[in-house]
Amino acid sequence: MNRRLQVLAQTLRRRAGAWWVILLVLPALAPLARTGFFASHDGVFHVYRLMALEDAVRGGVLYPRWFADFAFGYGHPVLNFYGPLSYYWGLVFALLGAGPVLATKLLFATGLVASALGMYACARLYFDRFPAVVAAVLYAYLPYHLIDLYVRGAVAEFLAFVWFPLLLLAFHRLAEEKEGWRATTWLVLAALLGVALIATHSLSALIFAPCLAGYLVILWWRRRQWRVVARFLAAGGLGLVLGAFYWLPVMAESRYVGLGHGASQGYRDHLLSVAGLIFPGPIYDYAAEAPITFPIGWLHVGLLLAAVPLPLLVRRRRPQTLLFLAIGLFSVFMLTDISLPVWRAFESALAFLQYPWRFQALTVLATAFLGGMLLQVAVERVPWAGAVAGGLVLLLVGLFALPDLPVTTSYPDLSVEGMWRLDRELSQIGATWTGEYVPIWVEEQRWAISHPRPEGIPADPLPPMSYAVHQARLQGVGYSRYHLELDAPQGTILSLHQFYYPGWQALWQGEVIAARPEGELGLATFDLPPGSGSLVLRLALTPAQHWGTIVSLVTCLAVAAALVVRLQLLRSAAGPAAIWRGEGPPSGGLALTCSLLAVVLLGSLLLPNGYVRATRPIGANLEDHVELQAFTIEDTHYRPGDTVRLTLYWMALTELSEDYKTFIHLTDVEVTQQPTQHDGDPGGDFTPTTRWLPGELVPDTHTLTLPPNLPTGRYHLWADMYQYPSVRNLEVVSAEVPTDGKRVLLGEIQVEP
Repeated sequence: MNRRLQVLAQTLRRRAGAWWVILLVLPALAPLARTGFFASHDGVFHVYRLMALEDAVRGGVLYPRWFADFAFGYGHPVLNFYGPLSYYWGLVFALLGAGPVLATKLLFATGLVASALGMYACARLYFDRFPAVVAAVLYAYLPYHLIDLYVRGAVAEFLAFVWFPLLLLAFHRLAEEKEGWRATTWLVLAALLGVALIATHSLSALIFAPCLAGYLVILWWRRRQWRVVARFLAAGGLGLVLGAFYWLPVMAESRYVGLGHGASQGYRDHLLSVAGLIFPGPIYDYAAEAPITFPIGWLHVGLLLAAVPLPLLVRRRRPQTLLFLAIGLFSVFMLTDISLPVWRAFESALAFLQYPWRFQALTVLATAFLGGMLLQVAVERVPWAGAVAGGLVLLLVGLFALPDLPVTTSYPDLSVEGMWRLDRELSQIGATWTGEYVPIWVEEQRWAISHPRPEGIPADPLPPMSYAVHQARLQGVGYSRYHLELDAPQGTILSLHQFYYPGWQALWQGEVIAARPEGELGLATFDLPPGSGSLVLRLALTPAQHWGTIVSLVTCLAVAAALVVRLQLLRSAAGPAAIWRGEGPPSGGLALTCSLLAVVLLGSLLLPNGYVRATRPIGANLEDHVELQAFTIEDTHYRPGDTVRLTLYWMALTELSEDYKTFIHLTDVEVTQQPTQHDGDPGGDFTPTTRWLPGELVPDTHTLTLPPNLPTGRYHLWADMYQYPSVRNLEVVSAEVPTDGKRVLLGEIQVEP
């Protein structure tokens, strides 16, 4: 035990630089301590996505590629394309009890600290402790890094900063290690870090790939051993199969959504003029005006210019210095309009980056490294002068970056309806700016989807079909799964209130029936042959998702097993002390990481649609227009002031020519008082009935706020539809529950003290 305490004390002393990095980065996080959420371009979108991921995981879906509540409730394949690791980072905080806003802020805070620590660890390969600390602080504070945080709120690109230096570190150590266990663990770590970068932000991985390739060439050139090349190829190959669960569906299915529409020339609007490349003020201005561009600051320029003679002053580190100098100068060049010929020549690849300012991530990486190198040279030649220069750089960084940080706060509506409301205000859909995840079968303009169909413009003609009352009975619902009992002697057509996407299928009469898109909204629709019995409608994994997941799962399990076996052999041969000293990356940690990834992937295979909860049958026919199939409610016992949330499930029996409104009434048992109610267009006012297809199953969620002075006792819940503005309730023709002719009785709740 004493030996372990001594080792621990030595480790803490060796990590003193890391503690300094954390301390010096904390001032940049001060705006996150404010209440509310900081206003930014994309930040609130990521809050909603984190909320959706948490809801899915709590519902049993460990890897939800499809967010069923997004796009006004029609569903979106967000995490099938957008890097999922960003949100799993924040999910840890959400599952520990942090609310969505706090979890997102903790995501950003830990991401900034982790990126600085990663740069420090990488810089220690070349610099002494003090220059490495300065390089790490530069990496955290140079404006574009903070722009990604506070101005753009671009969580994926922001977290990509974490993986850049760690990848350089892992491959460096992989090249240096001799044959043996440590080389193997560095190989696994390099592969996992590559997967982490791609699964965080694939566009950042695309930008960083040439830089990493150049770095690997330098590492090989120093040794000129082909076993180094073999290790690099093995790490790349391992990363490829480990990440197949993500990149394979992206490659195979991008053509199904807006992402596959081809390269855009929008980058031309965001190139900087040479005159506007450098922000002239002494304090960086984070304001962004249309067209949005982000100039670099004088601190970038000063460090890059000062680094130009560095290759003449260093010998052993000259190749790396030349590489980072080239990266810095080239990335600055790609920000300006004089690089337009390069953009045009390689438009098929570069245009997918969308914005030239993404190259500033490389500018920050190169400037931080070169700043550390400058200080290292100064310290080696005149130690006291180097210390003074380093202190001056840290002071300038703080003065340059912090005083003008945007700190405007907002208080977003953290509900699904709030997300839809924001989408409508922005004329967008699915918590994005460009509708890049809208399936290609959606013909309606994205800004119009939540609005009623314009008068005089009929819907696309639909095939004649009789939708008999009680023909379909909803029995249960899951995250993207519906259980029904169907009695259709003549066959029928059913539609879901979800956009069509490959993978939607029906399990009926022992067969798997693929869905097809229907109508201007491209809804998932099923042509069902005659029969009676249980029907399951679900979103299954596509072939690319299925096989990519299996490849990654098998690889994860094999790597984790190999690490555990080798760790036990090492422990038996060298004793626990060798493990405690930590020879190379922690093998147990790598095995645990692979195991956790395997659990998520296995869960996505075994339970892709989450848990199924039973619905309460209603079976109410409203004037042969719609049928109130069933409903779900979160609880039956409440207290005064609580919010009652329930979801009605409607089925259109015919094409509706007017927009009806729905309501929930709360009455006492004697139906003499009505303490509260909720009225509005279905689907939170975003699913007008004129857009319903005959045979479409439509969820409609309502929230009732109980009065704070509501007496305790039993209360009844009623529901129906009505015309507006005449406020005429649709008559209840028949129902499986009690009615009063103008509304149906859903059930009762108990209000307790």
